[in-house]
Amino acid sequence: MKKRFLGAILSTLLTVTMATPAFAEIIWTADKLPTGYTTNEWENKDFSFYSGNAIKKDTYTYYVKDLHGNLMKNAIFAGGSKTNENGEFILADGFLASFGSSDAEINYILSRPYEPVSWHQDMLKPMVEKGISNYWYGDSRASENKSQWAWLTTTPDGIKDGLMYAYCFNEYGYLYTNTITPDGYMVNGLGQLMIDGKVKTINPREIIANYNSYPIGHLIYDPVTRAQREKTPNPFF
Repeated sequence: MKKRFLGAILSTLLTVTMATPAFAEIIWTADKLPTGYTTNEWENKDFSFYSGNAIKKDTYTYYVKDLHGNLMKNAIFAGGSKTNENGEFILADGFLASFGSSDAEINYILSRPYEPVSWHQDMLKPMVEKGISNYWYGDSRASENKSQWAWLTTTPDGIKDGLMYAYCFNEYGYLYTNTITPDGYMVNGLGQLMIDGKVKTINPREIIANYNSYPIGHLIYDPVTRAQREKTPNPFF
């Protein structure tokens, strides 16, 4: 039990880019399975708020899904991570995220030096194009958020005022700005969630509930939406 708990904590250092949403079980059709798989062999029942990816538990290999549940093959994500022709996830340094077992994944994470996450800009992309900016959030090997809302304490322009702001990232890990997100929320020029025309903030010193990251379609920004989301299937994934 202690070992399993340690694994759950340590895995967040890597699998924040890779874990599976739990709000709606996905039925994988043949055209959505990676090469070599002919049945619905995927594990989609981890109770995690992270989104965008799937894990094949018998090999501990990671994959990435789009908002429709399709496996993303030969895709390049913010920060330089990618998937190959089979949909297997590869970090920006070339490491194929296939560990063989949960213990092997934990050992790999323990062997890696800790690297903090931060905001980055992809200068090869336009500043903003069709509501998607060139900002992304993560470390040097991968964007941390795909098809996901994230409550963060640092703004894209580097301001840290002690409050948390909600940001929405597309399936490639880039920040939505000055647009309506796929689940119908407005975000401003910094990508911050707007509710009733005002930037929505959370003061972590006053609110006990943990606000972290949520899949698109399941954003939580107050106790009311938390209660609604916990009993409503996610329309995405």
